[in-house]
Amino acid sequence: MNGLKSLNEEWKKWIKVCILKGVSTNQIASELFQRGWTDAAYELIEKKGEKLKRPRIDLNKNRIALNNKEVSITYTCHKPHVIVFDDFLSFEECSALIEDSQNKFKVSKVINDDDGSRVLSTNRTSQSVSYSKSPNRLVKTIEARIAELLNWPANHGEGLLVLRYEDGGEYKPHYDYFNTIKKGSDKIMQNGGQRVGTFLMFLSEVECGGATRFPKLNFEVRPKVGRAIYFSNVDLAGNVDNMTLHAGMPVIKGVKYLATLWIREEPYL
Repeated sequence: MNGLKSLNEEWKKWIKVCILKGVSTNQIASELFQRGWTDAAYELIEKKGEKLKRPRIDLNKNRIALNNKEVSITYTCHKPHVIVFDDFLSFEECSALIEDSQNKFKVSKVINDDDGSRVLSTNRTSQSVSYSKSPNRLVKTIEARIAELLNWPANHGEGLLVLRYEDGGEYKPHYDYFNTIKKGSDKIMQNGGQRVGTFLMFLSEVECGGATRFPKLNFEVRPKVGRAIYFSNVDLAGNVDNMTLHAGMPVIKGVKYLATLWIREEPYL
């Protein structure tokens, strides 16, 4: 790697000053990453022998060749870290997931930060099917593909969740990370730790509405079969990123099917 060598003298001097001041390696790397020096950020962490706080995706190519699939990167953002992929799932894979989930849907719930329980909420009007620890071969294939793309162990995933949003269905602006100030977060994080990333996959398209929107970025991703979105809920220092506020916009016409996998910092048992 030559990421650090590619930095100009001003940035090299800045790194030395930070190290002398006792700034942590991951915090320095986080700042480099947010400024677009991604290779330098990862190289610094590796050279110092520090642990990565979140998944790492190779951003040097526009197409990434995986074991049984090639995916396209169509959009990237460094702060917050958001990547949009096309062709992550095939039309046949999306159709098979939708078909398998039929007659299994239940009303979706959200986590209560105060006690860690799962409760109904008017903020989230969808139905869902959990494939956590499912023996379904297709689900296992998709989870393995995500793990390969993210360079993050598959057993850190909470398990695939398929969602259905009918007319008017939405998920109002929210965060996926756990608010460590809240009492319920301690209970939730005992298994797997923090949610360091989120991986969304569109299984269908709708005639109107249904985008995934990032209000603080004034940016949204429209549904397209096989398209996926990854965003990091924490920075390279492991600090939660409040720029990741996002929402599932109301479906105005049609039925939206979506699959989600939340990624934890530690194995999720």
